Amino acid sequence: MKFIRFDPKPCGFPKPRISPLPNTPLLPSPSAWLCRSIPRRASRNFRHFSRGRYALGEAYRLAGLNREGALLAPAYHCVTMLDPAMALEAEVHLYRLQADLSPDLDALEKLLASIEKPVKALLATHYFGIAKDFSRLKAFCVNREITLIEDCSHVLFTEHFRAAGTGSYGHFVVSSPYKFFACDDGGLLYTPEDHLLDRVKTVPATPVEELRGIKHAWERSRSARIMIGDISSIDLRLESLSACPVVPGNDEIEERSAPSALFSGALAHRESLRCSRLIVDQSSITDNMRRRRENYHRWLEAVTRISNCQTLFSDLPEHTAPYMFPLYIAHPDPHFYWLKHLGVPIWRWDEMADSNCRISQDYRLHLLHLPCHQALTSNQLEWMITALDKTLNRSSAKGFQ
Repeated sequence: MKFIRFDPKPCGFPKPRISPLPNTPLLPSPSAWLCRSIPRRASRNFRHFSRGRYALGEAYRLAGLNREGALLAPAYHCVTMLDPAMALEAEVHLYRLQADLSPDLDALEKLLASIEKPVKALLATHYFGIAKDFSRLKAFCVNREITLIEDCSHVLFTEHFRAAGTGSYGHFVVSSPYKFFACDDGGLLYTPEDHLLDRVKTVPATPVEELRGIKHAWERSRSARIMIGDISSIDLRLESLSACPVVPGNDEIEERSAPSALFSGALAHRESLRCSRLIVDQSSITDNMRRRRENYHRWLEAVTRISNCQTLFSDLPEHTAPYMFPLYIAHPDPHFYWLKHLGVPIWRWDEMADSNCRISQDYRLHLLHLPCHQALTSNQLEWMITALDKTLNRSSAKGFQ
């Protein structure tokens, strides 16, 4: 497959000043880690993995995906959504999406007719925690004997909680709890037909890996704080950045048939850490949702006053726990460059398999993923909003170097 990749190395971006994922867990006491019993298989309907990508790989395998079959995947994607299919040597085809990131069913029908190999699975994603109605997509798959895999990696979906409108369409469901809780890892595979998981074998983490996970969680919780004075220094830093030429990153085209470096075969069957599951189990879902919704609404209110951008989802459905705040910016050059140099914790999926989907081509560089997680402080949010406001309202004084 042909991949288009943005290489940021020439840009010299610093580390973000704020964690893009929650980093202040409600940590159990050491005695709880040692004494509390967590069944390896709390439910026959679930299996634990170290990351959602490995849960997804098992779902692909159970769907019969291999070198003789094909996967239908969304054109807007993180490469880790395709990696496990490539590890199985399957053929991957990307289907078009609409502006709200829902599947284009007419285009999907045409794509399916052009594929020679039997299509074994279709991956459908609830982006940024906003649940989509996949009922028509489910009927599409049932009528064609295609296994629908529901991607809930942007959704608050655990063994004991399912976000409204999710987890009920897919033959298999995958999620990534570590994106919603301050733990070192965590991926889940779920199916309503529990017997399908009887032969899925996973390996528990070693004591050394458990200790390393605790250490990582503790280190993240000690990240530098944003102070009031940091907000007043944004203007001076932007003045310096805009006076210098922007050093562009490299857009690279790569042909490969193997998974990316983000996929490790050695971790494919490793269970999530015991300490990670304890953190998820002991965290308050109610507080998690409430604070994420408050932060999302604060972003919504702020961007109505900021030029050169627009939110992807202006309405937050009731009972939704947003993963991140998706923001479309008009001028990634130079604004993305400046925001990264300020240390604003922004992500974007700028490495993707090439497709003819206009939306994914556009969103690849224009759609930013901004944190709205429950661990953000008021000062951190105010600093990010101010940095975004001042950056997007500033024009470039000089061109690329």
